[in-house]
Amino acid sequence: MKDISLKAVAISSVSSFVLMIVFITLLGTAYGAVQPAGMSEEEIAVAFATSWVSMLSLLAVVLAGALGARIAGKRHVLHGALSASLNVIWGIFCLIFLMPLSAMMVLTLLANPLLGALGGYIYLSLRKD
Repeated sequence: MKDISLKAVAISSVSSFVLMIVFITLLGTAYGAVQPAGMSEEEIAVAFATSWVSMLSLLAVVLAGALGARIAGKRHVLHGALSASLNVIWGIFCLIFLMPLSAMMVLTLLANPLLGALGGYIYLSLRKD
């Protein structure tokens, strides 16, 4: 436990959460702009949520994982995985209180720490000693 940098986890976790919101907003806006004119906002939102385009927002977790690994300077993959902490906590809250249970949501929750770990691994692989 003493090998974990709480500073790195906190900064990368907040970064991951904010970047995810920014990516979803930008991707959702672009996705809505290319849809047929007759679709309602609700139809566009459902189509976006179930499209592969929305999954591009998970790149935010990879970037935050690399940030967490860089800030920590040790145990890079672990800090990368922990960078998704806030996303996972928010996702569990949403599943309990705000959204119906879906396989896509559960898979996204499971993917978050794995993608964060991937970001930590990528940082570890690319860094120059």
